[in-house]
Amino acid sequence: MIITKKHLDRRTFLRGAVGAAVALPFLDAMVPALSAQSSQRPVRFGAIYVPNGIYPQMWHPDTTGSDFEFKPIMAPLEPLRDYLVTISQMKAPDGNPEMGGVHMGASAAWLNGVGPLTDQALYTVVRSKKTIDQFIADEIAEDTPLRSLQVGTEDMGTSAGACDGYPCVFFNTVSWRDDTNPLPMGINPRVTFERMFGEAGSARKRLANLKLKQSILDSVAEEAARMRRGLGAADNAILDEYLTNVRDVELQLDRMETRSAAVPEGTDAPSGIPDTFDEHMTVSYDLMRLAFQGDISRVFTFMVGHEGSSRSYAHIGIPEPHHPVSHHADNPENIERYAKLTTYHSVKLAEFAEKLRQTPDGDATLLDRVILYYGSGMSNGNEHDRNNAPVLVLGGANGRLKGNRHIAVENKEPTANLLLGLAELANVDVPSIGHSTGRFVL
Repeated sequence: MIITKKHLDRRTFLRGAVGAAVALPFLDAMVPALSAQSSQRPVRFGAIYVPNGIYPQMWHPDTTGSDFEFKPIMAPLEPLRDYLVTISQMKAPDGNPEMGGVHMGASAAWLNGVGPLTDQALYTVVRSKKTIDQFIADEIAEDTPLRSLQVGTEDMGTSAGACDGYPCVFFNTVSWRDDTNPLPMGINPRVTFERMFGEAGSARKRLANLKLKQSILDSVAEEAARMRRGLGAADNAILDEYLTNVRDVELQLDRMETRSAAVPEGTDAPSGIPDTFDEHMTVSYDLMRLAFQGDISRVFTFMVGHEGSSRSYAHIGIPEPHHPVSHHADNPENIERYAKLTTYHSVKLAEFAEKLRQTPDGDATLLDRVILYYGSGMSNGNEHDRNNAPVLVLGGANGRLKGNRHIAVENKEPTANLLLGLAELANVDVPSIGHSTGRFVL
C-alpha cells in the first residue's frame, strides 16, 4: 500500500511585512505519512542562574531519596516533584580565586567549571572556556533559527574597575562560545522578541518594525489564515495556542513600554519599582517558552541577575539591594529576608515550569522534553561559600530523567561533573570540562 501525504516542511515560517518571520510549532502536518520520525521530538536545554547564593539550610532537604520534605525556599516547586531532581553537597568551582573576584568567579565558572583565565594586569584580555550549553547546542541546535539564546535582566556596566578589576563581560554572561568569545545576555525583552520573530539578516526591517510598533502577528495574519485552511483540527488547535502565546508576549512588552514612556524624561527610575521586575522576569521566561514551543532555539541561558546585584525587591517587601541582603551576618531577621528573596526566584521558576507542563509537544508536553539546570555559583552568600551549592534539575529529558529525587553526593563532588551528566542526558558526549573528575550520572 502506498500512502502519500502532502506535508509542511519543518522549517515553514509565516512571513509578513517589515521582516516578520514567525516560526511554527511542531505540527502533525510536518510529518510524512508512516514516517518513523512521527513520534520524535527534540530535547531542549535551559540553564538559569541565580546570583549571590541560596541559604542552604532553607533549601536542601533533610532526607535523601524520594518523597523528601521540601524546605521553604524550594517549596514553590513541590507541585513539580515528579520532574525534579535536587542534589546537595556538591562544590561549585572557585573560579580562580587567586586572580581575585569571589563574586565574578561564581557566575563566570558556573557552566564551564573554570571561570576567567586572565590576569587583572591584562585588563583587555578576555579568556575563559567553552560552556556546557554551547557543547549541547553544537549537537542539538540543528537548523533552528537561533543556535542559542542568552537572556538576562540587568547589566553590570562596562566601566573599568567596576567589576573586581576585570572586564565586566565576566559578570555579564555565563555562556562562552569558545575560549575568547563570551555570549552577552540580552536584557531587553523587546530586542529578544525581535531576534526571535524578525526575519534573519534583515536588521533594517526589524528596526522599521520597532519604530512602527506594528504587531508581528498582525503582519502575518493573512498568511496564517491561509495555512489554517489546509490543517486538521488538532494542528489548528496547536497553532492557535502558540500564536496566542506570541500575542500575549507582545501585549506584555507593549504594557511595559507604555509604562516606561510615562516616566518623565531625565528621571532615574529606581530599580525597585513595584511589579516592573516581576514583569521582566515573567516576559523573559515566556520568551524562553516560545523559543522552545516554536523550535526557534533549543538552548537558552538566563541570568536572573548578576553577582553583586544592587537590584532591590520592593515588590515583595524587600527594598534593600540583593547583594547586601545576601550578607545577612547570621542575623535571623536578615536570613529571613534573604530566604524570602530567593523563594521569589523559586516561584518564578515554578510558574515557568508549569507553563511548560501545560504546553503540548506531540504526545507529551514541553516539560517532558526539557532539561532545566537551576542554581548558583555559591551556597551561603554571606560567606561566598562554594560548598553545598544549590543544584536543581527539572524536566523529563525525553523520558531519560526520573524525578522525585534528592541525591547527596560524597567528598564534595564538583559541579563540573554534573555539567557532564547534563550533556549526557541530552545525548551529547563531552569528555571533560573545567575541573571535572568524572561524570555525574543522573
